[in-house]
Amino acid sequence: MSASTKDYSHHETPVQLPDNQSTPEYVSDAMASLLSKMDFDYVFLLPGASYRGLHDSLVNHNRNLNPKIILATSELSAASMAHGYAKAADKPSLCILHDLVGLMNGSMGLYNAYCDRTPVVFLGGSGPLDPDQRRFIEWNHSASTQADIIKDWVKWTDEPPTGNATLKSIVRAKTIAETYPPGPVYVSIDTHVQEQPVDESLEKVDPSLPRYKAPPAMGPNEDALAEAAEMIVKAEFPVLVGGRFGIYERMRKPLIELLNISGAGGLNDRAVYCWPSDHPQNLSGDKDALREADVIVCMDCIDINNVMGTYAIRRRSDTKEMREKASPTIIDMSLNAIDNNSWTAFGGPTPPIDLQIVCEPEYGLARLISAVQKALERNTDLLGRVQKRKKMLEKRHERLRVAQIEKAREGWDQSPIRVERMIHEVYQAVKGKPWTLTAANHRSFNEVVWNFPGAGAYLGADGGGGVGYNASAAIGAGLALRDKGRFCISLGGDGDFLMAPGCVWSAVHYGIPMLHIINNNSTWGNDEVHQIEVAHNRRRPKENAWIGQAMRDPIIDFAQIARGFGAWAEGPAQTPSQLIDILGKAVEEVEKGRVAVVDVTTTLGLLS
Repeated sequence: MSASTKDYSHHETPVQLPDNQSTPEYVSDAMASLLSKMDFDYVFLLPGASYRGLHDSLVNHNRNLNPKIILATSELSAASMAHGYAKAADKPSLCILHDLVGLMNGSMGLYNAYCDRTPVVFLGGSGPLDPDQRRFIEWNHSASTQADIIKDWVKWTDEPPTGNATLKSIVRAKTIAETYPPGPVYVSIDTHVQEQPVDESLEKVDPSLPRYKAPPAMGPNEDALAEAAEMIVKAEFPVLVGGRFGIYERMRKPLIELLNISGAGGLNDRAVYCWPSDHPQNLSGDKDALREADVIVCMDCIDINNVMGTYAIRRRSDTKEMREKASPTIIDMSLNAIDNNSWTAFGGPTPPIDLQIVCEPEYGLARLISAVQKALERNTDLLGRVQKRKKMLEKRHERLRVAQIEKAREGWDQSPIRVERMIHEVYQAVKGKPWTLTAANHRSFNEVVWNFPGAGAYLGADGGGGVGYNASAAIGAGLALRDKGRFCISLGGDGDFLMAPGCVWSAVHYGIPMLHIINNNSTWGNDEVHQIEVAHNRRRPKENAWIGQAMRDPIIDFAQIARGFGAWAEGPAQTPSQLIDILGKAVEEVEKGRVAVVDVTTTLGLLS
């Protein structure tokens, strides 16, 4: 990454402005000035007349700085970029959407951010609320309460009717977004209000005041924590399941510390990698671990039923009802109990937990480490049990990895390329770089083909299962990673890429170096596998599963599409040797500061 340019000031710098920033003349100037003080480095947007006043103020009052405009090519891309940026930057991001139609186009992006508990402040042009101020088109694009359409999947909404109310609402929105459990918020900004001149009635809002700061982390109940610690150290086979907070690098050290002092096995929740792949207590991929465990600690796991395999359809071997011995004690350390939504069933039914510790998970982890240490100090005889477990787990980890390597190498040299081989070669191409995996099809990953150092190396999935997230979110994340000197790598499906291919233009235009791999099986692969399963269950021909699924005749030329948006692109790579050659070139291009897209012809993946 050292060879890439550090100066992006030549992009979209306003001209013919006075030497000194003027005082706000319009309410939208005051909005832009306020945003400049709220630690928003960038704003992701697609233009819309409903916020033309604020757009002008961001450019001509703020001089397109703090926040700097990142132009997307669709509202879904704008929302997904903001989502990815917030996770990579580890702070709230900002996105602006056009009124009703823009909000409807971007609404899936808001849902993904909500399910992924990601703090994004969405501003939406609206109105005018006063009917006498509306142009003809604004009647089509106005609603009595604009946010009604997305109220069910954001943390908070507001429809402020005045300039003062709008300024205060924007600051409050960020506070709510970053208060745990975090999530997206939405504020309508009235078109007419934006364009009103500033007068003496407009108040100054200072976002640095304590009242606008997110409250301190909620701590755990100490009695429950002590009880959990005793269960862990006295267990025969405790297992720690790391959840969503594993997307943050700051969690790497404490998670490893808890694993080491407890002598527990480590498993990952869906779409996260909390533990180092080569840690001797990492049992990720061991389908028997949960079935055999007697104490299971779920830390920031959003859907514990999914962790435990208690859903009725396609029950797994770790389902509680299939256990040969007594059910385990399940401990939940999260904010799940207070993060409920009556509209979406996301998160599942009541989980099968025995001890619930309601707290901010990061703070809870620190307190749990202390509680485990104290439990071991009170009874030093338990240290021998911990060491015994560690030796058992090390042997189990070694056997697991041997079996996983053997499984992964089945059809290793075949064409189309097996997904495991593709992932292995991508990792080999970037492993010497300061890489961060920003997006991927998590179901395809086997830790023997990609070595994760622990929390923060992978930024997790979309959250809500909305297709069209990966490439756009990777670009938003890549912007934050560029500023940190990291190598941005992402993998996404061909269908996901087709949802918003124009996002590549944004990455190229703003000089966001990244490597994006298109896992191209020329079909809506997950759904084709579903059709195969249904055909099997109904004793019907699986040979018809591709109809209405496959995207062939013609085969889509993804490399040509990406080149059309200005990226370096090659493919399709159809053999492992072709892939290795193309990846070498692609990495070189990224290190020059370019966007590289590689199209890889692969086999079908697994069932979701």
